[in-house]
Amino acid sequence: MKQMTIRGYTDRPSVAPGETVGFHVDADAPGPFSSELVRVVRGVVDPSRPMDVYESVPARLDGEHFAGAYRTNRGGHVRVDTPVQWDESGFTVHVFLFPTRPTAPTAQGIIGQQRDDAREGWLLSIHDGRLQFSVGDGTTTARLNASKPLLPEVWYSVVASYDAASGRIALHQTARVNRVNSRFGLVVSLDSDCSDSELSGIALSRSGAPLIIAGMWNPGLADGIDVDRCLDGKLDAPKLVRGAATDPVRRALETGNLPPAPSVLAYWDFAANGTSRGFLTDDVLDVSAAGSHGRCVNSPDRGMTGWNWAGHTEHYAHARNEYGAIWFHSDSLEDCRWPQALSWTVPPDARSGVYALRVTKDGRSDHIVFFVRPGRDAVAPPVAVLIPTFSYIMYGLVNAPAEAACETAWAHSTILHPSDIELTRKSPAWGTSSYEYHSDGRGCQYASWRRPLLNIRPDYTYGYGRTWNFSTDLHIIGWLEAKGFDYDVITDHDIHAEGADLMRRYNVVISGTHPEYASARMLDAWEDYVAGGGRGMYLGGNGWYWVTAQHPSKPHLLEIRRGESGDQTWKARPGEYHLGFTGERGGLWRNRGRAPQKIFGTGFTAHGMSVSAPFHALPDAQDPRAAWIFSGVDSANTFGTRGLIDDGAAGQEFDRYDISLGTPPHAMLLASSHGHTVYDSLVPEDLFATGPHVNGEEHPLVRADLVYYTNASGGGMFAASSMTWAGCLPVDGYDNDVSTITANVLRRFAAAEPLPEIDQVAGEQASTSNDRPIGRWV
Repeated sequence: MKQMTIRGYTDRPSVAPGETVGFHVDADAPGPFSSELVRVVRGVVDPSRPMDVYESVPARLDGEHFAGAYRTNRGGHVRVDTPVQWDESGFTVHVFLFPTRPTAPTAQGIIGQQRDDAREGWLLSIHDGRLQFSVGDGTTTARLNASKPLLPEVWYSVVASYDAASGRIALHQTARVNRVNSRFGLVVSLDSDCSDSELSGIALSRSGAPLIIAGMWNPGLADGIDVDRCLDGKLDAPKLVRGAATDPVRRALETGNLPPAPSVLAYWDFAANGTSRGFLTDDVLDVSAAGSHGRCVNSPDRGMTGWNWAGHTEHYAHARNEYGAIWFHSDSLEDCRWPQALSWTVPPDARSGVYALRVTKDGRSDHIVFFVRPGRDAVAPPVAVLIPTFSYIMYGLVNAPAEAACETAWAHSTILHPSDIELTRKSPAWGTSSYEYHSDGRGCQYASWRRPLLNIRPDYTYGYGRTWNFSTDLHIIGWLEAKGFDYDVITDHDIHAEGADLMRRYNVVISGTHPEYASARMLDAWEDYVAGGGRGMYLGGNGWYWVTAQHPSKPHLLEIRRGESGDQTWKARPGEYHLGFTGERGGLWRNRGRAPQKIFGTGFTAHGMSVSAPFHALPDAQDPRAAWIFSGVDSANTFGTRGLIDDGAAGQEFDRYDISLGTPPHAMLLASSHGHTVYDSLVPEDLFATGPHVNGEEHPLVRADLVYYTNASGGGMFAASSMTWAGCLPVDGYDNDVSTITANVLRRFAAAEPLPEIDQVAGEQASTSNDRPIGRWV
């Protein structure tokens, strides 16, 4: 299997004519590379001809450029560039510490101003599972190690002092465990540790280093990176106090109290700029008179429970003093920050669509994907495709080989794409996906576009050759091209920014195949659009599932906090369900009263990566008001039996009609799938209890439902409710039953003429499908 030698990313997912997109390119070895701009016009149908998906687009950026071999600055930390001064009496540093990986193989900085050679300045850190406090006079360094090891996920008060007059340094660690704040409760006795040392002749030298919280300053690193050995764990209320702390002062600090204001040299209150709408900036405020403010780097987790969290409230805005912690991770990453290699200003006549920059070095290539939206004053065609860029980001850099290993448990052979090799070989340097854990066991709640998301590539497959997300969405693009439909491409980022106003430019908006992640603005836009007469085609599964937030000033950065239920790989910790970017509660939209059934007619019901099933028509398919949908289909009973993804139209992840969750009562249930296997399982939020009878052979809710409704405003929705529906579109040269059904709906929805009205009078039965107790297993 060939390895990639070059890769890259753009500075933004979506760009309009007149705007400029930047490309950031990295290579295994520095040197020249060639570039070519292409438009992506279809998905890969014939794996032996992967280049058929591209059309060349002449552009001035075609030609030869230079790529560096860059190091990526990972690790969340806070940088304070304003010098923190102390006088001849010395100083005391205090912080509440919640270490999550104290026995990490490398040292971890907690707070300090010390150069990398450790001969001047001071540093509080963790070494081999124990606290260490060091001071240097420029030639000699004194180090004091705690005698007792730190326990993971236990809150400690840490006090370190330097007495300039005596040359004495002291170090105290005291467990601060209450009933809820730590891994252990009050039944466990955790002894304090007090260590001190007499150091004659040491006069602490003032370092020119910035003060770093949760890392160590190391200006000798390459490519302008100057911080490493970052902390895994939480910190709360770090502060510096004038003079070496006496016992009364130390005890006061351990209980969260401060000495008189003139004695406080700096006090970084991590919750000070948090509001009910979240942490809107990366600022870390020094609330002392000194004003030595800092700034977060690589988006450490904010809005975290602190050392004194009592468990009585779950929102940081309601108990700010109990949410004074930031959770730092040594592998977090917001932006690779590679230098820009080249850029492209989109010309006014550029066609809206899916684009990629092909970069080639040493005979191997990568395709850096981005999307050209229409000009804001351009005449819009009737159709828009809404590209689920939020979901792309959240799935970006999912460890595909690990997923492929899971496939073997389902009796599939594993075929690795070149990107899979690269994901295993290099991706730890580029952060993690929102489906994985940080190195300390915390779920990854932030995900960024500004890194090489190698599984967002036109030819990407996983498992035994399946397409997924972006590579499946390209089957919709290819179908539109093959059928001659004129369309624009817009993205989640565009809808989040512009709302229903952008959607109203189009008669119909088509979803992607897996629009799983959605912000409140996106749901509002969809609901307002359809309620006001817009028409939607939901051609995917597991859509609009997780509450997702975009950073208010950094659109490339998203946040997710997985709640108590849902189909998920990790859960947020107690008290930490509210998003740091917006203040809203995370988890499932369904648990916030916004189940997708309310807008799209169906919502997530089951998942499985085994065999995709066909659909079977139900009585509503024969109703004259919906029969036009099946015009030209040879069999009105069974369709979607052949597809590129596990063979059928209903598979991977799929959705169901459910009036109890908000499916409009007049919606028509046109067809359902059956024939799913024991490897297809009901979603966790619908489980009564763990155990058998929740799989595709036994449970009636493990099915995909084809749903159609209209409303009094002339709007409507067609829901295919399956991620593999689009995989059927290219079969037989785009001439098949699924293609015909989809084309029938799109032509009718795109036309300005009214849709056949479906009665929606409250209390009246408008569809034969509502006779059955669908949505509840009885």
